Amino acid sequence: MPRLGHMPSISPVHPTPSRIRLLIADDRWVVREGLTRMIAQCPDMKVVGEAAAWSEVLERLQGTEVDVLLLDAWFGGPKLRGRVREVRDRHTRCRVLVLNVQGRDEDALRLLGTGAAGYLGKDHSREQLVDAIRQVVRGASYVSPSLASRLISDSRGVGRRPRHATLSDREHQVLCMFGAGTPFKQIAAELGVSPKTVSTYRSRILEKLKLNTNAAIIRYAVEHRLVPSSTAAPSRRQKSPTDRSAGG
Repeated sequence: MPRLGHMPSISPVHPTPSRIRLLIADDRWVVREGLTRMIAQCPDMKVVGEAAAWSEVLERLQGTEVDVLLLDAWFGGPKLRGRVREVRDRHTRCRVLVLNVQGRDEDALRLLGTGAAGYLGKDHSREQLVDAIRQVVRGASYVSPSLASRLISDSRGVGRRPRHATLSDREHQVLCMFGAGTPFKQIAAELGVSPKTVSTYRSRILEKLKLNTNAAIIRYAVEHRLVPSSTAAPSRRQKSPTDRSAGG
């Protein structure tokens, strides 16, 4: 019977390479350095590259054989799921293992559904990280035991699910972008949609989360740790003309 943290994959098991090649994607040097030192202690693994920006991730994946991408859960913010999907579609041999060391794990299922092979929350140990790398490179899926227990409880209706769990992926993305203080027009530009479409998403978010204003959306995102504290917008920000036109 598999361990609690090990989720069997429905895809064929991959042959394990003689040394697992890892790419570390995190915009914090201290985190990249810590992971590199940790992995250096494992004779069956080696770090073949580091990336502090998404353009560097794509460059490394294009020019280097990578078995596992260690991806920070806040790397790219609301665009993270799209980037996981991009790796899955363009680099089919590379498995994505998401590491979250600074927030809650409500987004774990969305990321796994998008194509991530594994997810480790902030409470993971060094042993769990190493085990997760070895599991996903063989074609399995992996989540840390504590997160697996929580996901099982949620699936059985145990405990109270947050209101934002009812949002669609795009609504969730807009919620996170609002929470990070992204201007209304910039959200539309980055998502490749019209401002009217963003306004529609905003209206759905307000309705589903039972909120009334843009400021309330920002407070909700911050309180539920859907954005890192370093990028969270102040809840009492000045309204832009675009916000007023959206009915904020």
